[in-house]
Amino acid sequence: KGDSDSINKSAKAMARTVVEEDVALMRRVATGEDAAMALLVDRWKGPLLRFFNRSLQSHADAEELAQTTFLKIYRAAERYQPIAKFSTYLFTVARRILLDEHKRRARHPVDSTDPVNLRTKVEPEGKLRSFELEEALQQCLRKLPEKQRTSLLLRVQRELSYKEIASIMKASQGAVKTWIHRARNHLRENLKQLL
Repeated sequence: KGDSDSINKSAKAMARTVVEEDVALMRRVATGEDAAMALLVDRWKGPLLRFFNRSLQSHADAEELAQTTFLKIYRAAERYQPIAKFSTYLFTVARRILLDEHKRRARHPVDSTDPVNLRTKVEPEGKLRSFELEEALQQCLRKLPEKQRTSLLLRVQRELSYKEIASIMKASQGAVKTWIHRARNHLRENLKQLL
């Protein structure tokens, strides 16, 4: 038990250091230091891309929205106040951008028969099953209401606490728990039907 306590303390100290580094980097960005912004982008680009890509199923769109998120954060650096973890702030901005993108798509739907929008994936035969599972999961995620999908992705991909997700989504922790519970049940039921 002593080893696991020291590992937990070490992990918490490391996480606290990363949080403090993010705040320090944002302060440097506010003074106009572009290198600090580059460090933030390096650290958070992967998580942002996964967040957007899971919802949009398009790497190109995920790239574009991640760039938009970083641009908004860069422009707002002088107003940034570290009242919550930087990741909470970052994903709050990202969620707003994602919601705007969903609204834009609802107003201008994509024609799935347009060859530009068709995506083909050639997989080696051994990977066919994992590709099918991923496709089934993506199909089920698309069917989820936005709040359920976003809260689940923040919980599973980013491993955020219910409190952090509630802060990002401007909701109570109870609502977040309900959304995640419903999303998991919905996914479980729909995946059973597809597989």
